[in-house]
Amino acid sequence: MSAIEINKEVNLRIQVKVKRSVSAGESLTVKDIYPEKCFICPPVDNGEPMAYFLCQSLFFDYFIFFDFEQKLTNITEEALNEIKISYPILTFINNKNFNKTVRPLEKIKILSDKNWPPAPGYYPRVLSELHKDPTIINSPNFLEIVSNAYGTSYWNKRFTFWQETNYFPDRLPYLKRALDAHFSKDYLVKRGETPVGGFKEYVKNLKNLILSRKILMFPRKMFETIFDYLETGSFWDSSNTVSNPATTINRHGIVHGVFTEFECEEISLKYLILLDSLSFVLLHDKMLTRSI
Repeated sequence: MSAIEINKEVNLRIQVKVKRSVSAGESLTVKDIYPEKCFICPPVDNGEPMAYFLCQSLFFDYFIFFDFEQKLTNITEEALNEIKISYPILTFINNKNFNKTVRPLEKIKILSDKNWPPAPGYYPRVLSELHKDPTIINSPNFLEIVSNAYGTSYWNKRFTFWQETNYFPDRLPYLKRALDAHFSKDYLVKRGETPVGGFKEYVKNLKNLILSRKILMFPRKMFETIFDYLETGSFWDSSNTVSNPATTINRHGIVHGVFTEFECEEISLKYLILLDSLSFVLLHDKMLTRSI
């Protein structure tokens, strides 16, 4: 009979190749090792290596490592060393330093407050630029920074993923046309249909569902920021409160034909990012409900 242990925290042991001679118990830095020669040491029980499954989050992403071999009995140390699963130690160190220095969740809240839909694509490039110069968000150059992060390669991956996972099945062709129009700078005036009331209640119900899950694979603060933007942001405001329709997401003025000067690069990019934000929330819930 096998014993299974589930742990929130793991005392991870890794094997690295060093660049210099070291003594037992001596501290090492990244400069002392070859990061590409870093491997996970299997957990040991009574001196015998065991099967394991390791999941580590990396802000908007996570890494999964596993070895489902049964107990390895009568194995030599040389043979054990051949069972090597690479561990991206430099990626995790850089991510830890990035989170400590840039404080990405705080930067995403700043973006949300400035009417940029909170979404994963800002990480890490846009957040880094905002950290280096907090005033850049008020500069005309900021649009170019976001556009570079949300380039064609990013959207091609998203659309491929949405197609494979059957996201927005009826609307995907129209979204693809919107994306093509955005990058071809072909901004045509298109009137939307007046939606049925109750959208705010739908957002509230979705928020309650997502945050009620026993497990959150990504930072809870990120989900709260997204839903705060959807519930209290400018999207629902009356059009007479919007001072500049060329920079502010607002369905009211578009649907009712109040805005006629909103067809611009910044607005179309913001709506695409908003879509990416929603897909991020749906992806999380599909993962937890194993419907993907």
